[in-house]
Amino acid sequence: MNETLEYLFFTQDIADQFIAALHQHDLHFEREIESVQGAIVLKIAEGVDDDLWDTLDDLYDELSEADQALVEAGLEHEDNKSTAGIYLQLAGGHQTIAQVDPDVMSRMLTVITTEEMNTFVDTIVRSVETPDDSPICKR
Repeated sequence: MNETLEYLFFTQDIADQFIAALHQHDLHFEREIESVQGAIVLKIAEGVDDDLWDTLDDLYDELSEADQALVEAGLEHEDNKSTAGIYLQLAGGHQTIAQVDPDVMSRMLTVITTEEMNTFVDTIVRSVETPDDSPICKR
């Protein structure tokens, strides 16, 4: 595939729902397993009708919330200690997970969406990777 759009899922059931929509629209995709956390990545070639992309993006947003809820529900270790992490996409294609307090994560997600959280975290990552010493009012 040349240029692609990637959709990331953490649970197979939710990925399967998205895959069903791709099949319904006769879209070819590649499936990969992401190396850091074993997430399911579905890659779709760009160049599809804008209305269809909007439909897929809306579906992805909806499924991402369900995916996140399933992940949060399953974040229990055998010793009953809860864990939570934030997936970080770094420059150069590197990926990592930042472990965070699950209670703090849960409280944050009661007032902001997962998408808002991801945007916030991405802003911090980009600011750390490419520092800008200019005054914030000048940016």
